Amino acid sequence: MSEGAVTPNPDAPQPEVPNAETSPPNAPAAMLPRAKAVTAPTPSLSAGTRDLVRWVGTNNPFYVLSAGLFLGGLWVSFGDLAGAEHAWALMAGLAGYTLLLAAVAYFLVRFGNVWDDMRTILLVVVMMFLVTALTFDRVLVADPLLGVAFNLGGYGIAMLISELVLRGIRLSLPILFRLPYHLIIGVFFLYPLALSPLLAERLSETLLWALFGFSAAAGLAFLTLLPAIRRGPNYVRDNGSPWVWPAYPWVLFGLLAMAVPVRAFLVCWALQTRLIFGPYFLAPFGLCCAVLLLEVGLVARNRQVLWLALLIPVGLLVLTVNGHHQNDQDYRLFLETFSSRLGGFPLFVTLLATIAFYAYAAWRRVARATEALTAALVLLAFVSSRALVLRDLAWPQPWPILAAAALQLGLGLWRRDAWRCLVASGGLIVVAVLLLPTEVDSWSLRGPIAFHMVIAVLLVAGAAFDNLLCRGARMLGLSLALGACLVVMYVPIRNPAPQLTWVLESYPFVMATLLALYGMLTRHRVSLVVAGLIPSCWLAGAVWRGYSWLRHMVVGLDYIVLSVLVLALAIGISLFKAGALPRRLVRRKASQAPE
Repeated sequence: MSEGAVTPNPDAPQPEVPNAETSPPNAPAAMLPRAKAVTAPTPSLSAGTRDLVRWVGTNNPFYVLSAGLFLGGLWVSFGDLAGAEHAWALMAGLAGYTLLLAAVAYFLVRFGNVWDDMRTILLVVVMMFLVTALTFDRVLVADPLLGVAFNLGGYGIAMLISELVLRGIRLSLPILFRLPYHLIIGVFFLYPLALSPLLAERLSETLLWALFGFSAAAGLAFLTLLPAIRRGPNYVRDNGSPWVWPAYPWVLFGLLAMAVPVRAFLVCWALQTRLIFGPYFLAPFGLCCAVLLLEVGLVARNRQVLWLALLIPVGLLVLTVNGHHQNDQDYRLFLETFSSRLGGFPLFVTLLATIAFYAYAAWRRVARATEALTAALVLLAFVSSRALVLRDLAWPQPWPILAAAALQLGLGLWRRDAWRCLVASGGLIVVAVLLLPTEVDSWSLRGPIAFHMVIAVLLVAGAAFDNLLCRGARMLGLSLALGACLVVMYVPIRNPAPQLTWVLESYPFVMATLLALYGMLTRHRVSLVVAGLIPSCWLAGAVWRGYSWLRHMVVGLDYIVLSVLVLALAIGISLFKAGALPRRLVRRKASQAPE
């Protein structure tokens, strides 16, 4: 305790603290108590509001909203393209706004390093290129020279702005990605120029095929990405941005791919032949995308991407059977032209292309590709060249099923896979049945032949493979063979063909002989037992039939036979009482005992 310090005395009376109620009215301000500061509670945002604010702050959708509003304003102002001045104003507006977005992207990265918003801006810039390409098709129809100028100018502006943005923000897009990007943009701008000399005759066959060919041209442009895909993710690792593969650069090419169907439809719409467009126009482009995804999945070893690649042709087949407006004369005209030139309607041609794709995938050893190829071959058996929709499916043809069975049989023997061999055998049975005539002398052969081929397949599979599945298959085959013999022996067949009478009579003995040979060759005891059981059943049946015939001759035969059985029982009991039976049994056991 330091000197001079005063220790308070707790027993001393404490001074009274004045308050507002007890203080005199004329008390000085220093004697009045200080009022506590009251702060208003801060309102807290709800969880949904906070998520919305966070989403808006992260994604910043206002660039997209601004572009949409600007395009709407331009279209309302100059969209009718009533004159050349409107077309020039629309072109200037699109180019100016795209340059503005490019400048914003440059300043945001160089001075703000805002890469989150940069992704949205770059996609909006590419979207403006695509909108520019879609805008001037009508100008190309009304004034071909002006339309050519606008399309060439738009393509030049797109290439220039793309290069300026990439160099300005120092974003690296390797050459194997950059060249396909410019080529795809070029297809959007320049493909209508190739159609301009054909516009003189509206429904010429060359023009119709050229309109259909946009999808194939876009697909070929996208296939130029294959060399870049095979370089793998490391090809774009050091790109000058925080973006990584596959988001960069595949989001960009995904946007371009989604624009292809729109462009394919609008080309037909702008050239006043929109009624020839059908969903099957997109099949060539879809197959090209499937090839790209297949390569991406193989390089990245991504099973989900590979499954998506295998499922795309299924979606394309669904497209080919939907959206047909056959009542339109122009549409039907091109559909007939399509069939005559390519050998079939879209479903048939797309299915052939799908089989080729699955064969390529199987060659690249993609999982489940052989199963998909088999299913496509089986489907081909039901699809004729004139099948347009699902109700046009026909009676199956044997040759595609034979190809599918041969494929599965080869794989089954190579991989020692019993399931594949059984499936292949089933296919061969179907082929054999389909190749047979419908009927011979009013006796259908398809069912009996198929039944016996199934028995043969089950027995062969049981002998070739030693596993639970094939052992069960062999037992099933033996059961079916025994059942067939019992049916032939005991179930009367009404009005059989004369030439089949001897077949039915000899059937049990032939089956028993074959099963006995099978059992001896495979050393399978159950087969030998079944082979012996069949003649035993036949003998029992013959005895019963003879007994039944004899009953008509001797009315009291049942009583006589029953008396003989009772007599045998009585003799047995007597022998048992005399001890004859036990002594015989003891002697037999003694003779069989080892010395």
